[in-house]
Amino acid sequence: MPSPFRPSPGPQKTPQAYDLAQAFDIACRNYRLGPGDNLRVLFQTEWSIPRGTYTLDTLDEIEVEFILDPALNRKAVIRPDGMITLPGIGEVQAAGVTPDHLAKIISEKYQETEIFGKEDDRQLKQYKLVTVHVLSFYQKVKRLVESLTTLTGGQQLTVVVNPDGNIDLPLLEQRILAAGSTVREVEKTVNTLYRRGPLQHVVASVSLQEGKSRKVYVMGEVTRPGAYDITQPITALHAIALAGGHNSRTADLTSVILVSKDIYGKPIGRRLDLKKILDVGDMGSAIMVKPYDVLFVPNTYVADLRLFMEQYILTITDFATLRNLINQ
Repeated sequence: MPSPFRPSPGPQKTPQAYDLAQAFDIACRNYRLGPGDNLRVLFQTEWSIPRGTYTLDTLDEIEVEFILDPALNRKAVIRPDGMITLPGIGEVQAAGVTPDHLAKIISEKYQETEIFGKEDDRQLKQYKLVTVHVLSFYQKVKRLVESLTTLTGGQQLTVVVNPDGNIDLPLLEQRILAAGSTVREVEKTVNTLYRRGPLQHVVASVSLQEGKSRKVYVMGEVTRPGAYDITQPITALHAIALAGGHNSRTADLTSVILVSKDIYGKPIGRRLDLKKILDVGDMGSAIMVKPYDVLFVPNTYVADLRLFMEQYILTITDFATLRNLINQ
């Protein structure tokens, strides 16, 4: 006969696999990367640019046509110094300007040398005396992309977050701090850095291949305190079970503290009454834990949650300061 002082358990509500998976996905959507995580980086090229905005670059091949004297027509590859050489006027700066602007520069230089006569200039004033056609473009970028795919063994690369929290990508001098960031934040940083350099037309897609830093930390009155990998959706009770279960003589399950991080990375705490869940047997109301969560099982009731969090944050800050001093 059920005790009159304890609520009747009633039918147990066990979460379905789909519900658990969906809850785990929501909990890990803001997953913060850590050392050991594997990232997949897929490189693609994006060539679309607004009309009339393309600027010539080194290694581009162009053809210069002269309406007055086709014998002057020339095909040229822009040299690494950005120059081309044309008969009668010598070297012309071609890299960094649009084809129309280059045509105007060439026309003015020929007029200055009077290779185009004044009479011809008056008669053909309404015409473009010089036209520049782009025969092959983005050759430098294409070669850099080829180098990139050669270095990565294809268009996709697997990178591991280093113990210091950084990742290294080919053709980028700057290292990227990935630890503590979401995958989307890292992707945004990667593309920003590539756009600043010669690979401005490379688009990188970053995804989490394997989360090896996906751990939950269980502390306090449990058999084996420590960090445990999360490979499937688990509740706070499951996490305590990973640590060998609670100490039945000393643990106070009515005041288990769950410390999580909000979307801004700030730690927040909440009190869980796991004893009530066990007494009622309602697993449907169990709390899901996510990576980097900390579960603390106290030996007495935590009356002041705010004070507990202040002491927790102070302890973590002091530990981080000590670690930085040791690393220096």
